[in-house]
Amino acid sequence: MMRNLLAIIALLISQQSAAAFSTMVVGDCKAAWEKAMSGLASKVTHKVSDDGWCQVIDNNEVAIDKVEWRAANLDRLLQHSLAPTALEIRITDTDILQVFGEGGKKNAPAMPMQIVISLHENADKHQVILDRLEFIGPKDNRVLLKGVFHDVNLSSMATMQVSMGSAKLRDITLTATGNRMLRPYIEPYIGDTFPERSRWRSAAMGKVMDWPDNSFPAATKDAVKKLIAVLPSPNGILDATVDTGAGISSVIFIQSFIFGKSSEDLLDGILKNTVFHAKWTSH
Repeated sequence: MMRNLLAIIALLISQQSAAAFSTMVVGDCKAAWEKAMSGLASKVTHKVSDDGWCQVIDNNEVAIDKVEWRAANLDRLLQHSLAPTALEIRITDTDILQVFGEGGKKNAPAMPMQIVISLHENADKHQVILDRLEFIGPKDNRVLLKGVFHDVNLSSMATMQVSMGSAKLRDITLTATGNRMLRPYIEPYIGDTFPERSRWRSAAMGKVMDWPDNSFPAATKDAVKKLIAVLPSPNGILDATVDTGAGISSVIFIQSFIFGKSSEDLLDGILKNTVFHAKWTSH
């Protein structure tokens, strides 16, 4: 399912500024998916949600609870194999840790989450704007990432396929908002007693201090340590800007998710020319 999602994202990235979305139609949902999945084995069925999103039900795998998407001017794809003018995807699951293969603690509640992706293109500047990559967790705890993919040419299917491999991600911002109600979801992983939590915090802060100074300045490490100090009740906001220099190449992500490159290789590639600037503000 995740590889199929990457394929449909690459195909459906928008051509112009985001347009108004209309209610999707089951026949169009099915036709667009089949066009996007050309050459890929995937047995799915399609529905339309009450609020007008295409729903993809995977019949092959133990999949995410809900995978939904919607697009504006979908006839561009159906009739001309060009990207529609706007795309949004939302992924919803009642226990996201299980989706990613992470075993939860026996006494930990399930971790519900919705992931929302919203994209559009600035054609004049050969940019694809990541308007929103948001992780909405339990009790309205959120992580919001924004950025811009540069050097993307979506004027035709051929130029899109070539440029997606050379695109560079820059202009990244991250905002993480937490509140005290997250405590029961985090506490089982860091300790139920004060001594257990103290040992966990000390170890976590020690790891932060070992992060490479060229990518994590002292102020950023201090902000992360302040966040760790208030866990499991992160009542505040972590704001971060990410300086990627010339940009993070999309090839790094493609190699990781499509060709099975290790997470260590992915991290090394990201950190090579990246500097994180962060601050923590308590509520």
